[in-house]
Amino acid sequence: MIHMKWIIRPIKKILGIYEIEYEYWVNIKDIKIPVRHTETKIGKVKLTHKMKYWIRTGRFESPIILHKDFTLADGYSSIKIAHFKKIDKVPVYFVD
Repeated sequence: MIHMKWIIRPIKKILGIYEIEYEYWVNIKDIKIPVRHTETKIGKVKLTHKMKYWIRTGRFESPIILHKDFTLADGYSSIKIAHFKKIDKVPVYFVD
């Protein structure tokens, strides 16, 4: 039996309607990074800790949070790790 959420969710995605608290996978190149994030330097100790977490678990320690227009709200360190590891698609969550 097919659950309605498996039908409705892809339709919502096509329309640009994203559910809160649901994990989506998006191309990293589609994420818009505000200047305030790029101007903020991530500490070496913090980035090393987060990289080790990713290596150990295969997941980002900090979730990538996007606004509905794909602008980054939080998780810049995870974006940096994804770029460094040449990851094309990343898991993201949306906020209102």
